[in-house]
Amino acid sequence: GAAFVCCAAMQRLSLLVLAFAGVCNGFAPSAWVGASPRCLQAISASPPPLSSRLGLRRPGRAAAGGATMQFGGLGGMFGGKKTVSPEEAGLIPDIFPAGTSMGSTAIRVKFPNWVKAAVDLGDIFSFGDTPTKGAGEIQAGATITPTQAQSKPTLAWEAEKGAYYTVVMADPDAPSPKDPKMREWVHWVRGNIPGDNLPCDGEDGGDDIKEYVGSGPPKDTGLHRYFIMVFKQQGKVDFASADRIPFTDSGRPGFKTAEFAEKYELGTPVGFSYYKAEYDNYVPQLYSQLKGEK
Repeated sequence: GAAFVCCAAMQRLSLLVLAFAGVCNGFAPSAWVGASPRCLQAISASPPPLSSRLGLRRPGRAAAGGATMQFGGLGGMFGGKKTVSPEEAGLIPDIFPAGTSMGSTAIRVKFPNWVKAAVDLGDIFSFGDTPTKGAGEIQAGATITPTQAQSKPTLAWEAEKGAYYTVVMADPDAPSPKDPKMREWVHWVRGNIPGDNLPCDGEDGGDDIKEYVGSGPPKDTGLHRYFIMVFKQQGKVDFASADRIPFTDSGRPGFKTAEFAEKYELGTPVGFSYYKAEYDNYVPQLYSQLKGEK
């Protein structure tokens, strides 16, 4: 009898541990509730694939399911999404002219929860590649660090099935907000994203026209704004090879989102989000990477 009680207690403890692990990795704890002891033993012996445990897309997953897995329920993680108008953010007139009308679709932006730290060259006790807290999901106008933005974010929005979308990420404050003579510095363009295969996470079937480059604001220039704009395409687009840029800094300053959108008949954004960041120890590392240095 005592052995049976002990076994039952251990099974309940295993259940709680599995449920907690499921919550941490994006799974609802209800997936484990009510499982038989034999089922739990099988689960313990054969854990879910790594991609599932990290909250990544599974083959054949529907768009809504993928986005829900990445971001949780549509209610958001903050008890309501923060909304900012294009004028308040400065998207109008810094990227689009005054009087431009655009959509109000909410764009959800999620950076990795954990990132690699950069070396502080002024601190002999600083070590690179150590895990440090990432930004996770952010609200519009949030301030994060270049370290937290070193990897491309996952995006989600209410999309139309059968439609294709383009994402543009640009900094209108280059090289500094006081003297933005390089406006805009384009960080990322991803096109032909199927609306029925979201989230936009690199496995959505889209195409990186300009490969993602993280935020690298120069030292002592204050906060820069990084706009993430989503455009609905009229159909699948054949982007010119001249518009394609690999992981390099050439061809990025002086980009004009409005002109790019006009060239490919993208119209104005159906929605946008943005964040702010200023120089940190990751920026010199990014500059070295862009030059091909390790």
